[in-house]
Amino acid sequence: MNRKRTSHKNAYHIRIRGGLKPSLVDWLENITVTPQEHGETLLVGRFADQAALRGLLDQLWNLNFTLVSVERIEPQGETGLRQK
Repeated sequence: MNRKRTSHKNAYHIRIRGGLKPSLVDWLENITVTPQEHGETLLVGRFADQAALRGLLDQLWNLNFTLVSVERIEPQGETGLRQK
């Protein structure tokens, strides 16, 4: 069986309840953090694999954030994936 390795990273929208302190925003390298309505925060980033995504989700869980949604987004250039 021949498996191809892909060099691209999957992009995700991760919506959490609450806001992030500036020190936490600095910790989230290469992830765009955007405050949303209704007290939610949108995190947008690329992850090398499912383990990397799970690592971030575990950290958010350990910090007592409530996950609202996690959605893989289709690659459409770099729009929305730049650090603000």
